[in-house]
Amino acid sequence: MFRKNTTHLQTSFFDIERQLSERKKKKIRESEEYSFYQLIFKKIKEENFAGLYSENGSRPNSAVNIMVSAIILAYRKGWTIKEMLEQIDFNLLTRTALGLNKMDDTAFCEATFFNFQNRLLKHFVETGENLLERVFDGLTLKAIINSIGNARENSIVIFIK
Repeated sequence: MFRKNTTHLQTSFFDIERQLSERKKKKIRESEEYSFYQLIFKKIKEENFAGLYSENGSRPNSAVNIMVSAIILAYRKGWTIKEMLEQIDFNLLTRTALGLNKMDDTAFCEATFFNFQNRLLKHFVETGENLLERVFDGLTLKAIINSIGNARENSIVIFIK
């Protein structure tokens, strides 16, 4: 059963940011990861992925925007799956990029992530539609460059033109 993720929009007394000094809050808001959250994470149209999930009464999906963003970050940073999961669990900036506001928020488990990747592949094989490509189609050039990283900016601009 598909469910859109809105938890990143809800504030709580236990949010990480509430526990930080003003100096650290400012550093987070000036970070690449916060820009990623604003320019990419929040712009992912999760409803484009609804077809990957059962319409019948079943357990709701893990947050699609978190899993898609994790794929982008892992590619951008060159992380293995294990490294990605560790970064999500323990790196405050990575958690910021994924809209995880509390340290005890769980993004997804390894099995869920692999199942999501398998669903993406199955959808592509059956329909020819690359749902991750649709994510990038909906982003601005600034957001795309931010997601890939500044080191690749020139090649991306040439590719897009």
